[in-house]
Amino acid sequence: MPRKRAVYYLFYVAAWMVVAFIVMLINYNPHTAWIPQWIGHMGLIALCIPACYYTAYILTPRYLYSRKITAFIFYFLFITFLNTVFTFVLSLYIYGLFTGIHVLSSSAPLTLLSLFGVTLLLDTSIISISCIIKVVGDHYFMEQKMLEIEKEKVSTELNFLRSQVNPHFLFNVMNTIYFQIDKANADARVSVEKFSEMLRYQLYECTTDKIPISKELHYIKNYVDIQTLRMERGSDIQLQIDEGMRDFMIAPLLILPIVENAFKHVSNFKEPGRNKIYLTIANPDAKTLVVDVINTFDPSGGQKHLMETGGLGVQNLRRRLELLYPGRHGLTIDKEEDLYHTVLKIQYMYVVT
Repeated sequence: MPRKRAVYYLFYVAAWMVVAFIVMLINYNPHTAWIPQWIGHMGLIALCIPACYYTAYILTPRYLYSRKITAFIFYFLFITFLNTVFTFVLSLYIYGLFTGIHVLSSSAPLTLLSLFGVTLLLDTSIISISCIIKVVGDHYFMEQKMLEIEKEKVSTELNFLRSQVNPHFLFNVMNTIYFQIDKANADARVSVEKFSEMLRYQLYECTTDKIPISKELHYIKNYVDIQTLRMERGSDIQLQIDEGMRDFMIAPLLILPIVENAFKHVSNFKEPGRNKIYLTIANPDAKTLVVDVINTFDPSGGQKHLMETGGLGVQNLRRRLELLYPGRHGLTIDKEEDLYHTVLKIQYMYVVT
């Protein structure tokens, strides 16, 4: 990482040196050695760098990308004019220190105005070029990101199609088993019914990019109910869902890997009450979903936690979050004695109307 950062800085220093050289060629004085001219122009360019970065990395995303064109033009001209005044006065002062010629006090007003106009044109050109480079670079990286997302989507769809044969078969078998179970065995029929709903959800609901959170939560409830049946009777399994949950859209099957991991790696103490899984799904504000999962594990049993060891399911989850919610998610995993605490936060943008 430090090496890459050093290369990054060297690249930008070299780029600014090239810009200074090009500007020197435009204003080249054949009666003066080119190296001092280049050094002088690098000094002028260096005075523009803060304004360039502020305009490109702050004003451009904040106003230009938000289509606030008038505000962008106003701040662009304001920053450029201020930087020109600063550059003009400071460069002439430095020139006077080295040459003894104080241009500000000895030159005619028209000469000063001409020099100021040249400095303004130079600053405007350099700051404009920095903004153009920023826009072109962002556009390029956005296209690369979109292509990456599209490839990921195609790969996911292909994997889903490959896996459909088995779930369809299971779905039909589960329906058959359901009607073969004696009606007196209500618990078994309910379990089969819940499992059938889960298969139906995966087959027919998870084919779109976004689904209502209510459907995802219904799937999680069924999953928890079925997994609870596998646990020792008396195990402490709790699922709490925010009663005031808003109806928003979310990418399907993002919550499942965390819940699945808790059941897969929960402790297996002889006292069932010591085996705990606490699942909390909340909607604390109008744009955030929080999934909080705590599960016990047996540190003496040689268990390896899937989250901690970076299992395939979690790697896929992290990858999907990076593609679907870049800069708008967080996944933290903490280990405390015999507890694993996992928190997933997503800032969603799709609201059901």
